[in-house]
Amino acid sequence: MKIDTHVHTRNSADGRDSISEICRQAVEKGISFLCTTDHLDYDLKYGGHAAVPWKHIDLDEYKAEWLEAKEALGEDSGLELRFGIEAGWSKKAEKHLEELLPRYDFDQVINSVHFVLGWDVYFPQAFWFKPKKRLYSQYLKNVLESLDAPYEYDVVAHFGYVTRNAPYKDKSLNYSDYPELFDKILLKVIEKGKALEINTHKTWYPTDEILRRYYALGGRKISFGSDSHRGQLCEDYEKVCAYLLDIGFTHFSVFRKHVESLVEIPRF
Repeated sequence: MKIDTHVHTRNSADGRDSISEICRQAVEKGISFLCTTDHLDYDLKYGGHAAVPWKHIDLDEYKAEWLEAKEALGEDSGLELRFGIEAGWSKKAEKHLEELLPRYDFDQVINSVHFVLGWDVYFPQAFWFKPKKRLYSQYLKNVLESLDAPYEYDVVAHFGYVTRNAPYKDKSLNYSDYPELFDKILLKVIEKGKALEINTHKTWYPTDEILRRYYALGGRKISFGSDSHRGQLCEDYEKVCAYLLDIGFTHFSVFRKHVESLVEIPRF
């Protein structure tokens, strides 16, 4: 069974394809379970900084398009389509997310951190005049605080995202540099019963070191997300499955109306 539970559509500012087109691609690739999870980043609307004016998602349009694609898919397609969202956490956005998320019948909510010190770390401007240690430690503190978000979420996404476009000569985020913070985060993920995502968009997150530490601390809930924005569904899926089985993981977590189900990690 092939699954992908972190997928962006044209309803995200940085997505390209319609939901119907993504479903067509998924069926073609033999994917059995797919959850669309477009961006909901309130920082973009309420004072956060980005280098370009990202479009803020229209959730009603997103839901309407999803329902249309779901109906067109039919019951004999072999694809189970689920409705999700990637909720970008910040302290400033908490109240808005707490009020908004329950209005929509999401199957899965992804908790992610994109903004550090007011800037989206996708962009180089977020790093200007900020030493690596300051920015990275603040990112980890944000992730830790996000785990206590006052709304329902299921998955902790792309842990380590701050390194993706970091301009530092050595941009690695190492356990040995922040062991207490890392352990607090991983133990809280376990304590709260959330799934930690392995994300394959451009770079695998979390790193091998962190994922193995999660497992050593007792973490067993893992989800798979390609974080596809332009047709990269199930990117590196077979490699990820072999890798996770080698560590000791046995099942992926998927969510229907926030209820977890376990899918056995396949051997290829």
